[in-house]
Amino acid sequence: MLVIIIGSILFVNQNVAYTENTPDVILYIHGEKSIGGPIFHQKGNLVDGYLAPGATVSGTLRIYNNYSERINVENLALTIKLEKSYGDNYYQIEDENLYEVFAKNMKLTIKRGRMLIFTKIIYNKSFYEMMYKKDNEDYNGYDLPILDRFNINKNDYIDLKYIVHMDERAGNELQGIKATVNFLINVNENPVYQGGSSYNPPSSGGGSRGNSKEEVDDEIQLEDENEKKQEVNVDFIDIKGHWAKDCIQTLIEHNIVNGYPDKTIRPDNFITRAEAAVLICRALNLEEKNKLFTGYIDSIPKWARGYVIASTEKGIFKGYPGRLFKASKKITRQEMIAVLMRGFNKELEEEIEINYIDKDNIQDWALRYVKTGVYYKIVNGYPDSTFKPNNNITRAEVFTMICKLLGYHNEHAS
Repeated sequence: MLVIIIGSILFVNQNVAYTENTPDVILYIHGEKSIGGPIFHQKGNLVDGYLAPGATVSGTLRIYNNYSERINVENLALTIKLEKSYGDNYYQIEDENLYEVFAKNMKLTIKRGRMLIFTKIIYNKSFYEMMYKKDNEDYNGYDLPILDRFNINKNDYIDLKYIVHMDERAGNELQGIKATVNFLINVNENPVYQGGSSYNPPSSGGGSRGNSKEEVDDEIQLEDENEKKQEVNVDFIDIKGHWAKDCIQTLIEHNIVNGYPDKTIRPDNFITRAEAAVLICRALNLEEKNKLFTGYIDSIPKWARGYVIASTEKGIFKGYPGRLFKASKKITRQEMIAVLMRGFNKELEEEIEINYIDKDNIQDWALRYVKTGVYYKIVNGYPDSTFKPNNNITRAEVFTMICKLLGYHNEHAS
């Protein structure tokens, strides 16, 4: 027999009034966002029992938003821990192949609804497609299709129904295994500034998801052009002692970066495609283009719309197949260096070799842009000889790259 326990990270207990229609499990989103996504508290187990090949179990899950703002759920993920029994004790399994076998044999259907009335299937695959491992680009959870993403307002909830089915063809290698499966959402959320924390930058100084409606406007976003511009001498609370402070201050002085109304820059937050479009246009002094149609079929927030149009018309951004821009998708290192090289008209003057140990992970379309960035010393990679092309890039990393391209870096670098 195979025992499966689906739970979540134990954190802080919360009190909430329940209706008579109580789900099997209640997960609470609370506190601040973290690199690993929102932290949950569990009441009960999603699944607590034994499964054999061909068996099916189901239950209901309520996600209660006790966070300080509305959240948009774009990504679902599972973390898996497998253990094998030896006598009376269980020991964690390290065999990665067994994790893959297990995940592919566990079929999962998730339906969304409210008040335990479920109207829409948002996931119907195996555990494998939803697997998440920290710092592993191959296991990054499951990005919901645009039309399946949903909001949970503050002090509100959404209900999910899950159906777990073990494939009839599951082999003997899964017998006697105990599995603990944690349910997470938005595992690629921005990291949060922690007062007094430090950050060890890559040697370079430099270093994906969209919504279908105006909900994008509610994402944490770059400065709104309608907001009153911050004064240069504002004491931003989260850049003191930061490795990119000099470049950040320089870009503030040139009105390329304005900061947020709460006097933060949020340098270690990941940057979205919409934010990148605004930054690049400001750096290149490109005016907003106000047109009825953006050229893309998906929604673009008002604060970035004119910049997205302008940067697209200049060939800086090219969008995704199907005329999608994906405004709130986090931009990766290779994507960012590509749009910067196009925006600043940098061309590779001579062929060079790059020796990053993960250079094979650089996609073919991005390779020449990466080489160009290395050639002009805009980006050099990490101390461990990696480039990490598919990693999301932070605001500070982008600021530093723009600072270099504008020729400000050497003048102001510490």
